[in-house]
Amino acid sequence: MKAKPNTDQFNPKKDLSNFLEGGAADVADRRDSLPIAQVSALASAKVHREQKVFRLPMDIILALKRESYELSVKTGNRVTETELVEKALRAYIAI
Repeated sequence: MKAKPNTDQFNPKKDLSNFLEGGAADVADRRDSLPIAQVSALASAKVHREQKVFRLPMDIILALKRESYELSVKTGNRVTETELVEKALRAYIAI
């Protein structure tokens, strides 16, 4: 007769109740290791957003793509074109 298999390797290292409660513990863990700018980005990520479509000249589009890529490589974290446009508009409008 075979013995029951050892399932200890499948036991999770984290408490799964945190996942069921919406992952708040994971966000708290990430906030401890993130720079302040990214913590504020996480906090503002819950703001209601709507889609706005603009037609821009090709040179601006390429510069935006290049800048987002370079910042992503430089910081090691994903920087989206949307974040760059939002930051530029906030600075221009002084919000």
